[in-house]
Amino acid sequence: MDEPKLEETNRKLAERLFEAFRAVGPIRRRHGFGHAARPGEFQVIHRLSHEEPGLGLRVGDLAAWLGVKPPTVTKLVDALESRELVERYADGDDRRAIRVRLSAAGRDMAESFHERALEESERLIAYLGAEDGERLAELLTRTAAFFAERYGPACPGRCPGHDERGAE
Repeated sequence: MDEPKLEETNRKLAERLFEAFRAVGPIRRRHGFGHAARPGEFQVIHRLSHEEPGLGLRVGDLAAWLGVKPPTVTKLVDALESRELVERYADGDDRRAIRVRLSAAGRDMAESFHERALEESERLIAYLGAEDGERLAELLTRTAAFFAERYGPACPGRCPGHDERGAE
C-alpha cells in the first residue's frame, strides 16, 4: 500500500478506535454495573478490597497508588465513610497515622461489584466467542502497556494478587 493510502487507512482506523474507547469508557457508570458515585470512590473501594479483612491503608498510601494528592483521597474517604462503606482507625505502629479499611458493607459492595464485573465480562466473551475474547484481552493488555510506557501507569500501584498483566 502506498504511503498516502496507508495514512488514510490508519486515520480511519484511529477514528474507529477512538469511538470504541469513548463508547466503552464509562462502563462502570452504566445502570446496574457501578456502585460508587464517582470513579475515584470505586478505585478506593477496589484497592481496599485487596487488603486482608480488617486491615487497611493510610490515606497517603492510597493517594500514591491512585497517583493523586492526599486531600483528594481524603474527600473520597469522607464520602465513602458518610455512606458507611469505609472506616478510619488508628495505626497500631504509628499513633499519628490514620488508616482506612472497608467496613462490612464496603466489603460486601466490593465483592458484589467484582462478581457483577466478572459476569459482565463473561457475557462479553460469550458474545465475542472465546477466541475473540482471548484476542481482545491480549490487545487490551498490550494497549495498557503502550499507554503506560507513554504516560506512566494509570494507577501507579498494583493491587496485591494481580499479575503483571493486571489480571487476577
